[in-house]
Amino acid sequence: MVWVVSSLVVFSLLKLLVTSLPSGVVERLLSRFAVHAKVTGDQTNITFQGRPIGDQQKSEIIRHFNEAIFIERYYIYPGDEKRFLQPNDGPTPLIMQTKLGKQDVTLYLFHYDDHVDVVRQYTHKPKKKLTAYRLRSEPLQTFHTMAHT
Repeated sequence: MVWVVSSLVVFSLLKLLVTSLPSGVVERLLSRFAVHAKVTGDQTNITFQGRPIGDQQKSEIIRHFNEAIFIERYYIYPGDEKRFLQPNDGPTPLIMQTKLGKQDVTLYLFHYDDHVDVVRQYTHKPKKKLTAYRLRSEPLQTFHTMAHT
């Protein structure tokens, strides 16, 4: 009987604590586990075809990237990494070198007509871990035309 009452009290306190957390704390906790994490301009360098992108275009790309709609995550099986980093008949990627939290990350953005594939590579992990996912962002999907203007 004492156990039931004490577990109810503990559960009620835990529920009260979780439901009354400030929204900033909740956002921070959720962002740690987000597949499509937001990037900031001051910690990001962007290149296309080996050339750095200008500041105006860089801020536009970062804004479009942060506003992009997450569609799905790809699972990368061991030994299949090269297929994601160098897709057959794939476009030239837009390369973003940035920091997500305390991690240095390289993001490869492959733009297609109907979506953008993102491959995220942690640069200082022992095995350079990869994650990949698909986004929808009209401006990023048409980046090749934006890059030549």
